[in-house]
Amino acid sequence: MAKRKAFLKIVKENGPLVLDGAFGTELERHGCNIHDELWSSKMLIENPEIIKKVHISYLAAGADIIESSGYQATVAGFKAHGYGTEEALDLVKLSVRLAVQARNEFLEAKANDALTLRGITLGEQLPDGSVRYFSEGALPKPLVAASVGPYGAFLADGSEYRGDYGVQTEYLEVFHIPRIALFCEENPDVLACETVPCYDEAIAIARTLCDPLTTKGIPAWISFSCKDEHHISSGETIIKCAEMIDKVRQVTGIGINCTAPEYVESLIKDIRSVTNKPIAVYPNLGETYDGETKTWSGGQQSFIDYIDIWRKAGANIIGGCCRTNPDIIQEVAKQIHVK
Repeated sequence: MAKRKAFLKIVKENGPLVLDGAFGTELERHGCNIHDELWSSKMLIENPEIIKKVHISYLAAGADIIESSGYQATVAGFKAHGYGTEEALDLVKLSVRLAVQARNEFLEAKANDALTLRGITLGEQLPDGSVRYFSEGALPKPLVAASVGPYGAFLADGSEYRGDYGVQTEYLEVFHIPRIALFCEENPDVLACETVPCYDEAIAIARTLCDPLTTKGIPAWISFSCKDEHHISSGETIIKCAEMIDKVRQVTGIGINCTAPEYVESLIKDIRSVTNKPIAVYPNLGETYDGETKTWSGGQQSFIDYIDIWRKAGANIIGGCCRTNPDIIQEVAKQIHVK
């Protein structure tokens, strides 16, 4: 309870807060090959240092919250790639640990007036010898969110944009409980349960979040992938989802992610009509994802043009999902942090 109250106070007193942007596509920009069922979690095995570099690039851009690389990290997934149980357990937890380490390294670098960190330029030196950082967040200590991908991310077939799992709610609950418990062992500031495509999975996650032994009181939001201005990917209304979340005290907020930006204003208004809980929005660039070819297409209007619209509609946390990058998040931060 204390952790949830603290998170709500931070959002209320400092919001809107800036969330980071895409992770997988940013890894690809750094030369990583993530065309694998593990997707970005593959780098937890092959190159954990590049994960830190991506986190730091978003912190340098002005992000108040960075998400871990755990979206597709599961014990079963790592074991399927030949890792033993203990190794798999630690790899899942490593996703949060790396984000915490990156945040702490960033804070230490700024305290020492460093200009660069892990190859990321943080700022410039002024004539008087002081350092001007390119972007400053609203929080003296940025928050780390453990990214909790949906069951569809584990399936790696694009079903997080459809929700046609064909399994019972109880099965989804059994899937999420041990995984969320592992993330919570690393004590993130918040859980980002995201890209949830269907009401049944939201129920399963909400039940999981009600277990204090699993979550250790860590606050959490549940974020949905949506197919239009009023409906999540599987067809239920966002209002139905928000009404459920409003009744569950342990679920701290509700979100919209990996959704076309043109749908978000209406979705925010629908959510705000039934709950006062914080709303996190982090859409993609408006492109369409093909789960079979793992490619994106389409998307035209400028992402940045929507920021003030989302803020006025009632969003408390604003960032980006697939195909956004540190340059875009820096523009988001400039709009939000410069009063």
